Amino acid sequence: MMNAATESPDVELALFQIGEMLCGLDTRHVQEINHNFEITPVHRAPDYVRGVINLRGEIVTVIDLHEKFSIPPSEVHDDTQVVVVRYEEECIALLVDTIYDVVNAHQSDISTPPSNVDGISGSFISCIYRMEKNLVVVLDLEELLKK
Repeated sequence: MMNAATESPDVELALFQIGEMLCGLDTRHVQEINHNFEITPVHRAPDYVRGVINLRGEIVTVIDLHEKFSIPPSEVHDDTQVVVVRYEEECIALLVDTIYDVVNAHQSDISTPPSNVDGISGSFISCIYRMEKNLVVVLDLEELLKK
């Protein structure tokens, strides 16, 4: 039996779908999940910047994870949601297909990432969380948001 003092704490993950891939983010980075938004395009922005949204008076950049991962783009529809994260004192919205759940991931079910998953560079992945029926690609927010 493990001593409670030496056992690593669980990590709370927000789960969402991007294309066919189930992804997660540590909830400590997640400010909110929103689905009522209108994206305003930004000219001359990188391809992965879908535009900006007005979040209660704050202008927030929207990152399209499909573009970032070089997978076929998604259409923005009524069910499309954004995961708003806080990174270096700035709010950034990540465009996702579907929000799933928030789960407690036990450290024993977390493993180091492979060099790529479904063609997505391992640099974007902090770890893999093994659920009973699914594998969750836990994203490395810092790498994901590097300019």
